[in-house]
Amino acid sequence: MKEKKIAREARNKEKLAGDDWVMAEFYATWCPHCKRMEPLVKEFKREMEGIVEVVQVDVDEESELANFYTIESTPTFILLRKGEQLWRQSGELSLERLGRAVREFKS
Repeated sequence: MKEKKIAREARNKEKLAGDDWVMAEFYATWCPHCKRMEPLVKEFKREMEGIVEVVQVDVDEESELANFYTIESTPTFILLRKGEQLWRQSGELSLERLGRAVREFKS
């Protein structure tokens, strides 16, 4: 189990730091706002396939990454390009708002 956690953290850290376009959702399994966002994030992943990679980071399991990105509340969404933060917002967001964030920076 610990090996899986280490592998996941390494993979997510690499994606956030190096992949071209990434939207990271920092969430917690106990967070009611995150639970409400879950179906929306799944739909967002489908809509953004081939445009931006959507990565989900559990703040309890990947606290090192959460600390690195100074996550103070969940959910927090961060749009990154090659490791640089372009946009960040916390709280429940609409599918349209997430899509607009990507379109604003990718156009």
